[in-house]
Amino acid sequence: MGDPENSTLGQYLTFLRQREEQRRHRTGALPRTKKLSRERAAGDAHITASYLTKVERDEVGQVSVEILRLLTDTYHASDDEWRYLCDLAGHAAPYPALPGLNETLDMPPMTEFENALSSFMRTEMDESTSDLVSFYTPQRRLIAANAAYFETFPTHRPGMYMLEWSFTDEAKTVMLNWDDQVDQGVAWHRGIIGRYGHTNWAQESHRRLWQFDDFRKKWEAHEVSYARPLVSQALLAVRGGRYTMIMENWLLQYGLPIMRSRSRLQPIPN
Repeated sequence: MGDPENSTLGQYLTFLRQREEQRRHRTGALPRTKKLSRERAAGDAHITASYLTKVERDEVGQVSVEILRLLTDTYHASDDEWRYLCDLAGHAAPYPALPGLNETLDMPPMTEFENALSSFMRTEMDESTSDLVSFYTPQRRLIAANAAYFETFPTHRPGMYMLEWSFTDEAKTVMLNWDDQVDQGVAWHRGIIGRYGHTNWAQESHRRLWQFDDFRKKWEAHEVSYARPLVSQALLAVRGGRYTMIMENWLLQYGLPIMRSRSRLQPIPN
C-alpha cells in the first residue's frame, strides 16, 4: 500500500495537460496522432517550454499566479482546479476551504465540538422524530445525531469520519448511488488536502483513507472540489426498504464551525 500520496504542483499540471490533450483529440482541435507536448502547451500559454518543463518537474520555486492562470486557461481547468493549483503553489486563496477555522488552522479535539453543541441544537435533535438530524465537524466527523438518524444508520458512532465509513462494505450495500456520493467526497477531500495538507489533522484523515483500495482508485481520478452541496440526494437501502434521502446542510457558528445536516427519507416507488 505504501505511504499516502498527494499531488505536487508539477504532477497536477501534467495531469491537466494530458487531459487537455484528450479533450483536443475528442473535439478535433488536435489530430489523434499528435500529443499536446510541453512545447505546444507552452506556446499556447505564451511561456517557454523550458520553464514549463521545470514546473512540471517541480524544479522551480513558487510559480506566480499569472503563470498558473495562463496554464489553467490553456488547459480549460475549472475554478476549483485553479484554486487547487494556487494552494499547491503556496498562494493563499481568498477564503479557507473549511469556513470558520482560525488562522493557525488548528482543529479542536472532539470534546470541544461536543461541548459547543447549543441547547437549540440538542432540542432540534430531541424534537425531530422523523427527520434525520446530525452535526459534524468541518472535516466531517460525526459529533451527535438524533434517534431517527441512528435508526437509519445503527452502526454509526460519534467521532467517526463519514468519508472513511463510505469505503466500508456496509456503506457499499447501503448507498445505492455509492459511486456518485463517494466521488463527491473524494473530490472534496482533495481540496482539503490541497489547502490544509501540511496540518496534522489533514494528514491523519488522509492516512486513514489511504488504507482503502477504492479510495486510492478514486484518488487517481484527480477530481477536486472545495464545497459540498447545500442540498443533495442519496439513494439508500435502509430500514428494510429503498429510499431517497434528501439532505439539507448548513454551516453554523456557535463558537466553533459546526455543520448541521437535516435529512428526510422518501420511499422509492417499486
